[in-house]
Amino acid sequence: MSLQHQGNLGLFSITESTNSNLGMGVLSDGTPYLTNRGLAKVCGVDHSATLRLLQKWDEEKHKPRGKKILELLNAQGYSESNLYIEANGIHGSFYAIPDAVCLALLEYYAFDAEHTNKEIAKTNYRILARSSFKLYVYDQCNYNPNQKIDDSWQMFHERLLLNDNIPINYFSIFKELSAVIVNMIRAGCKIDDTTIPDISVGQIWARYWTQNKLDEKYGDRFKFPHTYPDTFRQSTGGQYDAWVYPADALGVFRRWLHETYFMDKFPKYLNTKVTSGAIVAHDATRLLDTLQKPALATQNPPEKDNKK
Repeated sequence: MSLQHQGNLGLFSITESTNSNLGMGVLSDGTPYLTNRGLAKVCGVDHSATLRLLQKWDEEKHKPRGKKILELLNAQGYSESNLYIEANGIHGSFYAIPDAVCLALLEYYAFDAEHTNKEIAKTNYRILARSSFKLYVYDQCNYNPNQKIDDSWQMFHERLLLNDNIPINYFSIFKELSAVIVNMIRAGCKIDDTTIPDISVGQIWARYWTQNKLDEKYGDRFKFPHTYPDTFRQSTGGQYDAWVYPADALGVFRRWLHETYFMDKFPKYLNTKVTSGAIVAHDATRLLDTLQKPALATQNPPEKDNKK
């Protein structure tokens, strides 16, 4: 499955700031970062010094300076093989140095290295250690880590309230996917008018229904009004009609959803959302693990022993 091997390649900067002439920002998974020049500035050294550490870390970590920095990284709980994340920004790919690496290098230049601007590093280390590096960057970038989730909950809730009147003897794709959408939001997927999974599911299920002539077994489906909230661009088209299906076919739908859609179609759908930035790759993989959970094993009940 392609999602499982994308690693950090799917990360990108969602907000940036140059306050105090420091290159900083937040990646799409919430990781705060400094650019190399920003890191060098807070450490009070030339950017070429930190750049060599980043690019030649495999060599540098075996030298006296690198060994000390490695100790500080271990103390920060950082165990990645690189000191940076290669991410995408508005000007192309760049090195994003995550918070744990920034603090480890800042501590080294503040207390262990010998250089002319050591006091700058000490002052910045005290500021960041006191206020939390993550909160400092979030504040400088005006980033609210809960905003995407809060907005998604709001938009999902509005749509759910507008479409809660399905006839009792029928089911709708949207309402059946409510638990799926909740899991998507919890996994960090942005739910808005560009991410409407029930459209994808509805189109593929409709073809399956027709191809297998399920109306002959369960009865006719019919179109029922579906309304989008004003916050959705789709609302400008007025009320839509969406298929609703006989409740007797609900078990068939749920089995199809797990065995066909989640296992084969949904990974492709999520890949499009990773590409668009609605969700990052490792969160998409975690979501798939949740939705592709094995079916409960069952067996036929044992025959009764009628012998006396």
